[in-house]
Amino acid sequence: MMKILKGIKYLLPSPFGMGSGVRLLGVSLLIFMLVACSKDVTDEATSDGTRNANSLLQVTTRSGGGTGEATVSYPVQVYVFQGDECRAVQTIGDEGQTLNIPLVEGPYSVYAVGGASSADYTLPTKDNATTTTALTLKEGRTLTDLMAASAVATLVDGGTNTVALGMTRKTMLIQDVTIKKIPTAATAVSVTIAPLWQSLTICGTYSTTNGSTTIALTKQSDNRTWQNAQPLPSLQGEGLGVGSVYLLPPSSQPASVSVNITIGGTTKTYTYSCSDQLEAGYKINIDGTYTEAVGVSLTGTITGATWLGERTISFTFDESGSTAAEDNTDPTPDPSPTGAGSFPAVGDTYEGCYVLAVTEIDETSAELTLLSPNEQAATTTENADAALATLGAVGISDWAVPTRAQMQLVEAKLLADDASLAGQKYLYRKSNDGLGYRTLGAAETAWPTANTTDTYRLRPVAVVSVTTE
Repeated sequence: MMKILKGIKYLLPSPFGMGSGVRLLGVSLLIFMLVACSKDVTDEATSDGTRNANSLLQVTTRSGGGTGEATVSYPVQVYVFQGDECRAVQTIGDEGQTLNIPLVEGPYSVYAVGGASSADYTLPTKDNATTTTALTLKEGRTLTDLMAASAVATLVDGGTNTVALGMTRKTMLIQDVTIKKIPTAATAVSVTIAPLWQSLTICGTYSTTNGSTTIALTKQSDNRTWQNAQPLPSLQGEGLGVGSVYLLPPSSQPASVSVNITIGGTTKTYTYSCSDQLEAGYKINIDGTYTEAVGVSLTGTITGATWLGERTISFTFDESGSTAAEDNTDPTPDPSPTGAGSFPAVGDTYEGCYVLAVTEIDETSAELTLLSPNEQAATTTENADAALATLGAVGISDWAVPTRAQMQLVEAKLLADDASLAGQKYLYRKSNDGLGYRTLGAAETAWPTANTTDTYRLRPVAVVSVTTE
């Protein structure tokens, strides 16, 4: 700058002969050169040493594919990185919105996470975001329909680069869970899926392994079917409702699906290891049936709908795959006799039925008095024997209305499992082949004859012979 001023000095007129017009020209030239020098500095850097934005990045979202009418989950959180440094964080609030992000020319990585709002998640900020930072759920919130996308963009000085992010679904949807033919004595039924990823990162990878989700089911009007809450009618086409649950996919394969059944304060868990992989982008329906002979048999359908396609999986598991949640003994006992003296004991489960009594005939044979897991309302005007056909357990025949002696065993079992049953009236067969009723918890002398106008409960029993040979 000193050289410039020195040069200007020689252009300025001498006070001995140069006019005022020449002096004005010299001053104007000086001001022009000083302004030009200042403009160069402003274009290159701001006061904090960073360069001014001279390019524009435009960001839009679109569906990443799949069958049917696909949608994007909003809001979409957009993170722009240059190298390892986050340069911008912005939000696309709804469909049709375009972000215009001013940046300095150069290469950038753009990441987007759809379906993540600040109400549900703790979102990374520009100051603390890295590409592997996870979006974590807030306390009491549930996972939403998360999607992710990424792209690279190179901006040139003064140019505009438009990036359309194709969103890919990162969750699976547990849409319908129905478990049928559950024993009426059950007080709680749920389904657990594990191991699951627990969070999603900015760059769309998964984080934190070995999570699990348990879905509580509700007993239906038939007292034997348990189901998650069904979708609202207006949302059935989308498979959404209060019972639907979004989950991240398994953190390792194969995943397991467990059915937890609570009877009498004890929970048994039947676990199936999936032969087919559970994956993000699918709607999953689990349809299970409890069969007393083999435990639980489940069939599952993974429906693509507007997601990725359709897949069917089948679950089958039995008593050998069950564990007692409140029992520290061998979790997989053999329900059948395997040697001399190894008959089931009172309180054991045999072919899905409770063992009320055991009468050993010799070292290799015994008679078991079994209580069916099923019961229903009945009146004496009904054909009680006909009703028995619907109450027995699979693989066991000769179900009967319990005798007075057997009813005493039944009463003890029912009240031990659920004290609130005291006062309930159950049918029993009198010695003269007529029907009477027993009020649970009543005085031992109260065994009246059943009234043809009243309604009672019927829980059948059966006597079976077993051998160890």
